[in-house]
Amino acid sequence: MKLENKIAVVTGAASGIGRGITLRLAQDGCNLAVIDIDMEQAASVVDEIRAKGRQAEAVKADVSRSQEVNQMVQTVMKKFGGIDILVNNAGGHARERQSMFYQSTEDVWDHVLGINLKGTMICCRAVIEHMMERGSGKIVNTSSMAGVTGSHLGVADYAAAKAGIIGFTMALAKEVGPYGINVNSVAPGIIATERVLAAPEEMKEQWRKSSFLNRLGEPEDIAATVSFLVSEDASFISGQNILVCGARP
Repeated sequence: MKLENKIAVVTGAASGIGRGITLRLAQDGCNLAVIDIDMEQAASVVDEIRAKGRQAEAVKADVSRSQEVNQMVQTVMKKFGGIDILVNNAGGHARERQSMFYQSTEDVWDHVLGINLKGTMICCRAVIEHMMERGSGKIVNTSSMAGVTGSHLGVADYAAAKAGIIGFTMALAKEVGPYGINVNSVAPGIIATERVLAAPEEMKEQWRKSSFLNRLGEPEDIAATVSFLVSEDASFISGQNILVCGARP
């Protein structure tokens, strides 16, 4: 196993892309800290990981709150003794509060920026000194095609947050590269998560046609890319944003 006994922390890990990432990392040999605010679903993912013969622990944390993240890191360090890999996957848009920008409000911006950009920064800040002291570490941040293309109408705040993650990734990679730490991001296209699969069939068909591969992405597509980026096969890749979108324009 290429990641045998590595300790990985994955945020937003209870469902969707995050669940796919944790299961792939477990398959490749990692022991996992499953971070989410939904402990029932997180516990279910932990059971799946343990069934693969790997260690796993569910830890509750709102990534937009520094105190909760710092406590989470302390819990993981106590349980596993160190952190080799951080995958910042927690995020999302405003959902039912989503609107055109001219109708949007600051509290919604704060929420979207908080769980995406600020949450990524908080989690990196919480582990980075530990990785620097060890002289090694792998960080992968989840950006989005929205941060590259602007996506569709009504997600200006989300696109701004995800574009911010890309810029942050590139800057942080330069700061910590001399300490043996790789920092990259992945930009998913439309992925067949629970929310996407619940959409009307005509919308899903439109999304499929927006990819030149004529299909929706799968959580496993993102998970495979993350697994590569945190492995030694990608030891000379850092400061990059990898588009996993089926050639979506």
